[in-house]
Amino acid sequence: MSIKHELQTFYSELMSDIRREMTRKSSFEAFLDEYLKYIDASSAPIYVEFYRPNLNIQVDAYSYDDNEKELNLYILDFNEFMNYPEELSMTALKDLANKAKRFYSQFSTIPIDPSHPIMDLIRLLNDNSIEIEKLTVTVFTNKYYRSNKPIELKIPQNVEVDVQVWDIDRILQVTSLDQDSSNIVIDFKSEFNQTFELMYVPQPKDSKSNSKFDCYIGFISAELLAKVYDMWGPKLVERNVRSFLQARGATNKGIKDTLKNNTEKEMFVVYNNGISSVAHSGKIEMAVNNENLFEVHSLEGWQIVNGGQTTASIHHAYKLGIDLSDVYVQTKLTILQLTENDNLKLAEEDMVSKISKFANTQNKINQSDLLANTRFMSSLEHFSRSVWIPSQNKRKSESKWYFERARGQYMVDLNRRKRGKEQTEFKKEFPKELLLNKVDLAKNFMSWEGFPHVSSKGGEEAFKKFMEFNKAYWKYEVGKDNQSRELEEVTALIYKELIAKVIINRRVEILVDTLGLKGYKANVIYYTTAMLNLLHKESINLQEVWEKQILSDRWDNVIKEIAQKTLEFLRDSAGDQNVTQWAKKEQCWQQYRKECGKQLKYII
Repeated sequence: MSIKHELQTFYSELMSDIRREMTRKSSFEAFLDEYLKYIDASSAPIYVEFYRPNLNIQVDAYSYDDNEKELNLYILDFNEFMNYPEELSMTALKDLANKAKRFYSQFSTIPIDPSHPIMDLIRLLNDNSIEIEKLTVTVFTNKYYRSNKPIELKIPQNVEVDVQVWDIDRILQVTSLDQDSSNIVIDFKSEFNQTFELMYVPQPKDSKSNSKFDCYIGFISAELLAKVYDMWGPKLVERNVRSFLQARGATNKGIKDTLKNNTEKEMFVVYNNGISSVAHSGKIEMAVNNENLFEVHSLEGWQIVNGGQTTASIHHAYKLGIDLSDVYVQTKLTILQLTENDNLKLAEEDMVSKISKFANTQNKINQSDLLANTRFMSSLEHFSRSVWIPSQNKRKSESKWYFERARGQYMVDLNRRKRGKEQTEFKKEFPKELLLNKVDLAKNFMSWEGFPHVSSKGGEEAFKKFMEFNKAYWKYEVGKDNQSRELEEVTALIYKELIAKVIINRRVEILVDTLGLKGYKANVIYYTTAMLNLLHKESINLQEVWEKQILSDRWDNVIKEIAQKTLEFLRDSAGDQNVTQWAKKEQCWQQYRKECGKQLKYII
């Protein structure tokens, strides 16, 4: 299939998903929610829809990451009537990004209705206890940005500014994570007039050894690495667990600062842990008169699976004109000697995930990525592929939930099948509306179990607590007798009850949507679900929810009343605080239980 045809097909399918959601949400909300499925947002954006055309100001959503001290302002560039994605020029993109920049620079002088959802962001910006070290402007567009050149913005304050662009082509890349990386052929000698030398790691001398890889270690020129990344871009790090993220955070700022400092940059190889990479094959020749030193001329299917942000930071420094001569990066290269008999793709995926898990010590990696291969996650994936949804019409079951253990897994699985009958059958067996990722599972679980403040902190925090809550299924622990306790078995019953909790959360979400909230919808959903369980746990049978695949409509009015009370409480109790920041505190949940629990107890 041609790239043009592939993009059009993907675009049509994505727009169909958005239009389906537009039956219960505004078009821009549906667009935002769809795009968020494909990116690694540490905090759920709050939809505010703020426009001031006369001032050329726009902010559609925002989020604040407490750990990174990063404020993200979202701009939505969505045309629901476009039959084919049109091009977004660099000038138009910069104009969009500047709308958010103007808001940040001028918010204190903009006259705003006190009831507008944007006021919650204003409170956050006026809160002296909130530190902002970085401003990220993220543009979501259903057009495509052909030039792919970075947009530079500056603000008077001492704040780092970054512009992220998620166009339709980048979303397509995420859904095709590992499909095209094998086609990368990099000829360092002819394309860059450089090679690099690595030492071969000897295999065990045991003649029975049957290793299916060759491993090399050494270093690569930072300048060469930057040039290769400049040519291949995200395709070079598609298998990295932090794929598609640009240089960000304190670690990466430190990398750039080191490279800028002439007296410090020679220490880069000492300070930095380097990169780990894999390739299918390559032209690797023994160096003259040295049987253990090899010169790398070219590589096929080269992928940096650990050190993607190091690579992005070096590239960023290169684009800024920083001299990278005499700067070197530690490198480990693994050549996978696999055949079709080894089930090449599965074997490679397993090795890549293990390298990502065990090699990373330098950059923050999402817990949800690192723990994707635990027995607990693998068991949930197994049940989702084997347990059919109970039939509701006395006919045989036709579909299952699809638990996505790794981000983008559903689309990769779909695209491995031939278009037409095979993909149609896959979608029938695993409808997209029954797609569930591990982070959403965690947030749904924690809200039902009475930790809505944890769910409000975002997916990664919820996932960390979720895994700790369920550690008996995956984490070996030593008892008082110094003996390792056996792991508990993940059963089909446990899987079904987890899905039931998701079904309840999704029902609450549908009913909360009827309130037409803009700023606090996610928090209202989490707190409403938690209160529903607190008050009526004994009356809600999770197995019945699984069997019927829906929460009985007898609870609809109860949920609506709880949701309305929840909204009022969050608004009133926050005072001068940002509501979403207040909702993240355990004190908020405890106060909510105390003040609203008794009032809501008899609603039935």
